[in-house]
Amino acid sequence: MRYIPAILLEHDSNSLGGQGAPSTGAKRVRRQMSSKTRPRRYHRVAQQTLKCVVSTVLLACPLQAVATPSAEPTPHEEPAAAAENRPKASAEEESLDHRFQVGLGARIGSGFRVVFPYSNEFCGQLDGNGDSKQVCTDRYPMWIELSPSFGLTESLELLVDFRIFLESPEFTSATGVGFAPGIKYYTDPRGSLKFFLTGQAMFELQDQREGSGLDNFDIGLRSAFGFQIDLLRYIGLYAQAGLVVGFKRWFSFIADLAGGVQVRY
Repeated sequence: MRYIPAILLEHDSNSLGGQGAPSTGAKRVRRQMSSKTRPRRYHRVAQQTLKCVVSTVLLACPLQAVATPSAEPTPHEEPAAAAENRPKASAEEESLDHRFQVGLGARIGSGFRVVFPYSNEFCGQLDGNGDSKQVCTDRYPMWIELSPSFGLTESLELLVDFRIFLESPEFTSATGVGFAPGIKYYTDPRGSLKFFLTGQAMFELQDQREGSGLDNFDIGLRSAFGFQIDLLRYIGLYAQAGLVVGFKRWFSFIADLAGGVQVRY
């Protein structure tokens, strides 16, 4: 088939008498040849383009794979080494509560007392007629207290106050001792600064003058409100104001102020 166009061309050129003008048949043959060779040329161009695309992809993929590990982490991701080197907050920094801690507090204080005798008992003061006053007021003797405690929860603490009087009151020359078991409630127990409120029963033992008719033993209710600053998880400073209502020996009100330190383990 390839030789046919050449023969035809030669025949047509001879038929024209050597003038070199192509005949109609020759033009038709040339159009058929160009129409047959054009698809092959496009096919070769497409194959070469596809090879270039595939080569480009194969060369780009290894470069991307190598570059991927060195990419910087996103804000939501943190390298493992940085996470390990970052300092972790300790339990002491996270919370300063007293849960499951055994503590011992020591404080010193004094106050003011108002006494209402049930009958004509001598309460330490006389009126203008030389009789015992119906209402006596005086400074409450100075005392020190030791207060062991145990933290039941973050906010609740069991405590027992042991009070030792350093002075004697006006109505007797003897000093006494006190015992006050109860519970303490802390607000904001995890913080360094915390306020607290106590509820306690108060028992007091104090020798009275002979013939005074007063009972050596007194019972009352006590509550104290104060604040505490925990410097560390194991030590804190505090101050408080308390109120005691006594009702066995006589009816009395005692307001006191105290401050001290608490250590815990």
